[in-house]
Amino acid sequence: MITLNQTRTGLLAEIEATDRTGEPLRQLTDPRFANEDVRVRFRSHAREELFSLLKLALTERFAAVPRQELIRDLLVPLRNVLGNAFRHGNGSDPVKAVSVELVLTRMGAFIAITDEGAGFDVASTFRRFQAGEIFFANQGDGFRNLHRAASLVSYEHGGRTALLCFRPTPERAEGKRPFFPQSTPGLEIPNAGWLQNQLTAEVPEFSRDRVRIESCQLYAASGHAGDHCGPRYVLRMAGCDGRPAGTRVLTASMHASDMAAEADFEAATRLHAATGLKGLRIPRPLARLAAAPRLVLYEFDPWMNLREYLTLHSSPDELRHCAARMGRALARLHRSQVAFRSAAPEPINGLPPTVFSRVETNLELLAGGCELLDRFRRSVHPGWMRGSWESQRIETPVHGDLSWDCIHFGGDGRFYLYRFATCQRSDPGLDLGGFVADLRCFTLCCHDAETYRMSRDAFLGSYNSRVEHPVDQDQLLLYTVLVLSERLRRFDRQATGDLAHQFHALETVMRDRDWETTAREVTL
Repeated sequence: MITLNQTRTGLLAEIEATDRTGEPLRQLTDPRFANEDVRVRFRSHAREELFSLLKLALTERFAAVPRQELIRDLLVPLRNVLGNAFRHGNGSDPVKAVSVELVLTRMGAFIAITDEGAGFDVASTFRRFQAGEIFFANQGDGFRNLHRAASLVSYEHGGRTALLCFRPTPERAEGKRPFFPQSTPGLEIPNAGWLQNQLTAEVPEFSRDRVRIESCQLYAASGHAGDHCGPRYVLRMAGCDGRPAGTRVLTASMHASDMAAEADFEAATRLHAATGLKGLRIPRPLARLAAAPRLVLYEFDPWMNLREYLTLHSSPDELRHCAARMGRALARLHRSQVAFRSAAPEPINGLPPTVFSRVETNLELLAGGCELLDRFRRSVHPGWMRGSWESQRIETPVHGDLSWDCIHFGGDGRFYLYRFATCQRSDPGLDLGGFVADLRCFTLCCHDAETYRMSRDAFLGSYNSRVEHPVDQDQLLLYTVLVLSERLRRFDRQATGDLAHQFHALETVMRDRDWETTAREVTL
């Protein structure tokens, strides 16, 4: 929260900082950053690069902190402060830099971010924010995010320096990292030195003198704060041709088999080259190393999956806007002419001759399946749909196992589609059902039924306006039930945690359909 009466001295006292931290470190990649009480100082001209490095380093440092807490109380405020410093303070002038000072202790983190601008009247701006006035850009979203975070935020030097103090709950502040498997079974995470040597040996763009790797740092991205996207490798690139040195972040997708890694790399390569998606980009697949064939390296740095992003941007309008964006992106993917040599082994990717039989079989095998099966048969009109289904069925390039865990918001402010081992030519409704299944799960937690219906309609309408063969509400229901029932069958039948939530979503999707059918009949 913003508390303007706090000073630098007071915020440092909050994390029990002392003068015993020694000389400031100059690099975030210094191994002492992860565990010791340290002070770090440096300057940067690159906003996206700076946030990406800070995000990785702080996630590693606070691996024991629950991910939502770390995002809401540290990473989002940090990104807002950096954005204000570069955009408003420095006026987006590339010549001007931002200075960063971090103090890390066992109790938390203190971060001071200073721009080279003229400053601003902090007290007056904060009063306008509290009064609900519109100021700056985006209606004051930066101040809003800062004020709702648990971290303490203040300013000095006439607004040129923002002070941020993050204090995780005591049992999570010590830096004790819980044990989490950091690799796919049978596949260890390659160390940074080995990977640097292999990139230089195997990837042509790194073997040339003009693109030289000076150093490589590994971030495991594990623990409670990890994002489950895979470890990150931060490459420090040597400057050349008069250009300054820079960094590149690689995300490692780790697979259980050579075949899965080959399918992932091949599909991503073809999609990246062919689709030209804008609202939902395909990250660049950089390499699949011969010395580590189950490892695929992508040149992008994901930050939050779609569920985490929409939890922070919680308004119904934002949800509808995002759903429409994803509908447009999937339409473009399905219209592409990409061909895949590899087919995924997941059973959901090959629809049986009779879709209804597949759904009915799934529902019968689930706990409480008899009631679900009865509701399913009431909700859908089998006589009509069985007659039209086969005649309308088409095959297009699809992701094949789409969920919100495969859609990521990057530190560069763009959305990315990820995980391509299941890509093939199949029924496009599988992707639509996967998206709507998670939409229903999400709205059960965060919104009401009307917001779900409006967002679903925005998604489907946006999709249908861009494809030759539109999908109607009844067909979308069948796809959604198919995806949810397939997901539940992959796991143990005792639905706990997220499984219980998906089970509830399955029930609710069909109950919503009953309500909508009745409402239409009453209207008519």
